[in-house]
Amino acid sequence: MRSRRVPKLNSEGEAGAENQSAISRRAAMSGVAIGPLIAGLTPISAAGDHNLAICQRWIAMDIEHRQLLAEWGTLEGWLIRHRRWFRLSPDERAAVPEGARLAQIEARLDVLETDSNALLKAMRPAPAKSVEAIIANLAVAGRLIFEEDHPEAHGLIVRAVRDLAKLGAPK
Repeated sequence: MRSRRVPKLNSEGEAGAENQSAISRRAAMSGVAIGPLIAGLTPISAAGDHNLAICQRWIAMDIEHRQLLAEWGTLEGWLIRHRRWFRLSPDERAAVPEGARLAQIEARLDVLETDSNALLKAMRPAPAKSVEAIIANLAVAGRLIFEEDHPEAHGLIVRAVRDLAKLGAPK
């Protein structure tokens, strides 16, 4: 999982080009769109297919990662507006109750980053044993490639996941 930390705003609370959110609403929605396809895969097959289980775990972690980033951005914006966050010293920040949640989010993001990278490494050498595992691998790839960065590649991957899921669905 590549880092998608929400960049901090400048001391005036303004977002410059370098400070825009690292995850857009569109990226979050496209990621959410893939979730049901993977969630709809037969859970029984995940128990017997190690690669499928790894992919499903990675996707769950990625969903949590994105949700935490959104919470981080909202909370940091609130702290900037209501607590003058960037004008506070480290000791003053530690005394702000809402600042503790920011630290919790950061700690969890660090764990998710480490664990998801380990899962990605475990995915690479393992060949898929089922169509569901292939769909899951493509879904992971679709979440790693942001639509804003590579719209054509992202669109192809998302469509392939959708098409394969539809073809593999019981009739």
